[in-house]
Amino acid sequence: MNRSPMDPPYGRRTPEILLTHLLEGIGLALDRDAGLMYVTDLAGNVYAADLDGSNRTEILVPQGNLTGIAHTVLPAGTSV
Repeated sequence: MNRSPMDPPYGRRTPEILLTHLLEGIGLALDRDAGLMYVTDLAGNVYAADLDGSNRTEILVPQGNLTGIAHTVLPAGTSV
């Protein structure tokens, strides 16, 4: 997982590697309030990490081919 500034000074877009060893990272969802990103890869793994890539945690392992992930916040008192 990489990131790069969208409006860098002098047009320099130097990418920064945040997460490595993903098996074709394909899905990304951000929880900016909690400071977390959720990432899926084509091997079926789901990871969580801080927005800077630290504290990587494997949430689920081979779940089949995953093509994305979504994050939502439900209103208080909502049952699922």
